[in-house]
Amino acid sequence: MSEYFPPEKNREPEENPQPDTGWKNEEQPVTPPVTEPEKAPTPSTYEGGWYRSGPMPEQNPTPPTPPVYSTPPTPPQQPKKGGKGLITVLAVIGSVAALTMLVMLGMSIKDTFSGQPLDPDTGISEDSEDTVNDQAPTLHITDWADEDGGLSASEIIEANNDNTVVITTYQMRTPSAQYGYGFGSEIMTQVGEGSGIIMTEDGYIITNWHVLHDEDDGTQYDRINVALHNGKVYEDAEVIGADRSTDLAVIKVKATGLSAAEFGDSSKLVMGDRVVALGNAGGLQWSASQGIISGLARDVYEDTGYSIKCLQTDAAINPGNSGGPLINNRGQVIGINSSKIAASGYEGLGFSIPINEAKTIIDDLLKYGYVRGRVQLGITGYTVNSNGYKGFVIQSINSNSVLKNTEARVGDLITAVDGETIDGYGALRLKLAERGVGKTVTITLLRLDNRTGRETTVTVTCTLVESRQ
Repeated sequence: MSEYFPPEKNREPEENPQPDTGWKNEEQPVTPPVTEPEKAPTPSTYEGGWYRSGPMPEQNPTPPTPPVYSTPPTPPQQPKKGGKGLITVLAVIGSVAALTMLVMLGMSIKDTFSGQPLDPDTGISEDSEDTVNDQAPTLHITDWADEDGGLSASEIIEANNDNTVVITTYQMRTPSAQYGYGFGSEIMTQVGEGSGIIMTEDGYIITNWHVLHDEDDGTQYDRINVALHNGKVYEDAEVIGADRSTDLAVIKVKATGLSAAEFGDSSKLVMGDRVVALGNAGGLQWSASQGIISGLARDVYEDTGYSIKCLQTDAAINPGNSGGPLINNRGQVIGINSSKIAASGYEGLGFSIPINEAKTIIDDLLKYGYVRGRVQLGITGYTVNSNGYKGFVIQSINSNSVLKNTEARVGDLITAVDGETIDGYGALRLKLAERGVGKTVTITLLRLDNRTGRETTVTVTCTLVESRQ
């Protein structure tokens, strides 16, 4: 499976793997497991278990090596020849008979010692003085049907198969690159698969940013093909716009007369509403799963990198579902499937970007090719919250950064914006968004000398600019 959600390198600002800048998160000690030779190893409860639901990994992955146990399993007993089978059957029958006789004997003894004759029909003593509560309530069971007044699952799927697409991505690679060396000529190699939603009849399609890009370096894949449910394939789709912060993207194919999806109002969803997920789950094209809305407006940024609140659902979301639709009981698309929690002990925690929240982003991508009004500092970095230090460490300063010609340096810890304390990327992003493009802000930095341990506080002033990424 495509298990990821590593910190991304090119987002502004960014939570990246930590360089040796002196600011370190505390590592939790790991207690070695106690080895029990005759038991299978227990997987960890949660090992960085987030991954996005697509794109699909390369084909024919190496199967995992099965665990080896110190004690081999006991072979099944072979049936023995001869007439002992009859003896075994008889022994079982004899045991049942003995038990039956014992029960009957017990009843006879009880009857004998009670001294009261039994009613031949009920088996209860005729002179029983048991107390009867004539006012006792009765448990009532109400008939019900699992119907919510909407379409059936099959009707929902049939109405959306033609507006759900399979996206296949390719990149120029040497055939041997996957083995760690780069000999040979580059060829166009399939690197992933995802899903998409047809927005208009003339070929505009909604999907996820991570379906179209390499998450390690943020580069866009070299070729994007789109397949329809009827088997038609459109090659070299054009990327109209893609927004890494919200994991949304729009592509276009040269087509007319496509079946466009109907979009519903995701703000009207309530807990328990029935939904269907449709897409290229695990490479099984046009797979469907059904569930309910399990949560509304989940802020999963710290784990996923999304600056947008998501719907939670227990409908199965798998690698390849990314960019595909989450559909309500009316057959309307109300979410764009994007991620799930995948870890031992976790089930049914999938996330989908609500269509109402996505609309503003998608409209900007269609009109401008990027999301307007979003501020940037032009830096990358990561959150630190340990050893009494809280903030966002600057890992790199871009050439067009507003901090380029200030006293800010790589390795500085951003601790406040306009005097308001921040404890990491989420708070920094929020403070900058509150100020807006064109506003002048004062940023407080803490600098640590790794050699002497000396701390220095620095303040810089800059004017926020609009992000075009």
